[in-house]
Amino acid sequence: MTEDTSDNVPVSLRERKKAATRKAIHEVAIRLVSEQGPDGFTVEEVCAAADVSQRTFFNYYPTKIAAAFDLLVSEISLDSREQFLTSKKALVSDVCDLVARSVSIPADYPKLKRLMQERPELALFFWKQMGARRQPVIDLIEERTTDRHTAELAFSLVAMATKAAMCHPGGDTSPEEISVRLKAEIAVIGQLISEAVS
Repeated sequence: MTEDTSDNVPVSLRERKKAATRKAIHEVAIRLVSEQGPDGFTVEEVCAAADVSQRTFFNYYPTKIAAAFDLLVSEISLDSREQFLTSKKALVSDVCDLVARSVSIPADYPKLKRLMQERPELALFFWKQMGARRQPVIDLIEERTTDRHTAELAFSLVAMATKAAMCHPGGDTSPEEISVRLKAEIAVIGQLISEAVS
């Protein structure tokens, strides 16, 4: 769950151009979705306003709503996959590490949150996009545990921790630090569950 900040400025010219293209697409998409709603514009309109081809658009985002929410196409790397499957550490801890390395959250999440409050219909689109991103993670957890129910519960705990961490953004956004933040939120959730069943 990494986010772009001024501290994480891409170094090479190619990386700076990619970041500028991504930012241009996102800014146009968020403007159009806030002005016209999720069904009021097309990918073609985003591309025209951002001065990119549709092919370029789809290299960055799978849908116009993903572009508006700055939800990048995210994949679990082969290294992360192998590390997760062979780890002997606690499952939820490893899921926190996996999510921190594999999932991107928008740098302007507070702005998006306000937009969803102003236009509640967008929340459904946001969570639908997030749902599509959760499936590969749950599948990988199931591959490790061989139990779908356990996989869904482990992911749900980390999803709650992720939401809590997103509501209190700030600090270092490295995967390591995000994993630490997720684990701290899991500890709080664990305390609450312990109190409820005592």
